[in-house]
Amino acid sequence: MRTTIAWPTLAWIWIAQGIGGSTPALTKLALDGLEPFSLVVARQILGALFLVVLLVLPQRMRGGATLPPAPWTRRDLVLLVTLSWVGFALPQILGAIGLATSSATHGALLSPLEPIGILVGAALVLREPLGFAHVLAGALGVLGTIAIVLSGTGDARGGDLRGDLVMAAGHLCWAIYTLAAKPLVARHDPLRVAVFAGAISWIPLLPFALRESLDVERALPALGWVVLLALLASAVATVAWNRALREVSAATMALFVFVQPVVGLAVGVGLGERAGLGAILGTIAIVCGVAIATLRGARVP
Repeated sequence: MRTTIAWPTLAWIWIAQGIGGSTPALTKLALDGLEPFSLVVARQILGALFLVVLLVLPQRMRGGATLPPAPWTRRDLVLLVTLSWVGFALPQILGAIGLATSSATHGALLSPLEPIGILVGAALVLREPLGFAHVLAGALGVLGTIAIVLSGTGDARGGDLRGDLVMAAGHLCWAIYTLAAKPLVARHDPLRVAVFAGAISWIPLLPFALRESLDVERALPALGWVVLLALLASAVATVAWNRALREVSAATMALFVFVQPVVGLAVGVGLGERAGLGAILGTIAIVCGVAIATLRGARVP
């Protein structure tokens, strides 16, 4: 039986996907003054502080119903560390490294790979059956990715092969966040999960950030973009994703990732980047594949 998604949940979904689509462009701007590891560490520390501020606000101001406190089991802690380090910090680093040589437009156009990763991960981790529709989605995703990365011109405004491949891996890693967060937000308050995940996400990245060079003159203008990234992507979008994920299935969330390439393409073109025909056709292939798989998966009880 299909049910209509409640409008507050839809609002959280649209907030998360809208911010997700603009994140590559904001990251690209911040990379003008900071190295990848330094950028992500600063973003996550500031994002964790923003999340703490949200946590201390009165319930009526931050919205959403809280769950009654539940004990944190050993499994919960393993899931928390996994989603924080492998599903949160790692894809951000891969995205920043890829964006250093490629374009924000390609970063957004590759985002539909995330729901493919969710579907495959659900089959492998949750032992859900992988049917023909999922195999077809994976094939279309691979073809779409190849079309996007091969359309790179070597110019940072038009994409770069190595950078696109790194970003593609990062988008697949984002699926780990959803797979690990789904059972956590079913037991714990989504905002608290976001706070704890953000608070420890930067720890394994700090040694690498300390080895990067820092040009204060270049870094100061970039800090504004880092603050915006921390507020929107690390704080608001994370809370919005967690709250929506508590109410709907991972497959349903995957459907709305389609918003990200549209937002990212518009923002990237606005920044003067180019999106060739191969990139557009590749995105269409990925979106079609994910639509087939998620719609087919939505009918599975």
